[in-house]
Amino acid sequence: MSDTEWQRLSVREGKRAAPVLSERFSPPATRSLIYWLEGEFGYRTAGAKRDFDGLMLSVALMCDIEIDRSRTFEVSLPAQLINAVSRDDDLMLDLLDATLARGVVNDSGTLRTLLGDASSVWTVRDDGRALIRRVAPTADQAYRAATSAADQASAELTEAWNAMYGVSPNYSDAWDHAIKAMETVLVPIVAPNNTRATLGTVTVELEKGLKSVVFALGPARALGAITRLAWPNPDRHGGDSSRAPLEAETSAVVHLAVTVVQWVRAGAILRADELN
Repeated sequence: MSDTEWQRLSVREGKRAAPVLSERFSPPATRSLIYWLEGEFGYRTAGAKRDFDGLMLSVALMCDIEIDRSRTFEVSLPAQLINAVSRDDDLMLDLLDATLARGVVNDSGTLRTLLGDASSVWTVRDDGRALIRRVAPTADQAYRAATSAADQASAELTEAWNAMYGVSPNYSDAWDHAIKAMETVLVPIVAPNNTRATLGTVTVELEKGLKSVVFALGPARALGAITRLAWPNPDRHGGDSSRAPLEAETSAVVHLAVTVVQWVRAGAILRADELN
C-alpha cells in the first residue's frame, strides 16, 4: 500500500467513515498550514538572506490583507498575516496561492502533502506556482497523457486546465484555450492549407463528411458533431447572445479538448493519406 493510498486503521477496520475531500480546513489542518506559512515567512530560517519582509508585504497586498507596520514590534509582520487567515479558509487559500505565485517558496512539496493529508479539494500545481483543484484520478490521468508531449497543444491544454481548476477560475479563458488546443491538432488534419482556420472552420468541413479525414469512431460528420459542442465560446458571441460560460459546461469543453488531443496523438483522427 502506497503512502497516497493509506487510510487510518479505524477506517480500514470499518469503525470510522473514510474522509471525503473538503472545501474547508479542520482546525488541525489550519494549524499545519500555518506552520508551513511560518516557515516560508522566515520563522525557522535564522540568518537566511531572503527578503522575507518583501515577500510578506507583497502577498499581503495581493490578498488585500491590511498590515500595520507601526505595530510590528508588538505584533510581527508574519503574525499579522497568520492572524488574518487563521479563521478564514478562503483567505487562507488566497494566501497560500499568492505565496506560491511569488515563485520563491522553499518547499511546495510539503504543502502538497499537507493538503493531501488534510483531504483538501486543493493541491499544488505541478509547477509549484499555484493551487489547483483536484479532479478524479481518471480525468487527471487523461490530462497528463494528453499533455505528455512538449508541443503547442499541450501548452494550450495546460492553460485551459489551470484556468478551469485554479483558485480564481476563468471559465471564458479556459474555454478559449480548450478551443485553441483542438485547433492546434485538428487544423493540420482537416484544413491544412487554410492558415486562418478556426475550430468553426474545422467543424463546418467535418460536417460536410470529408473523405480525407479518418475518425476511428465513425464518419467525419460524427467528429464534426463532437467539435460543434465546443464552438463557439458563448462569451465570444456578439450582441445580446453573449454570456459568461458556466462552470459545468466549461469543464465539459476542457475535458472534451483533452479527449480530442489524445485521439489525435493515438491516431484515432488522421488524414486518409496517412493510412498505411
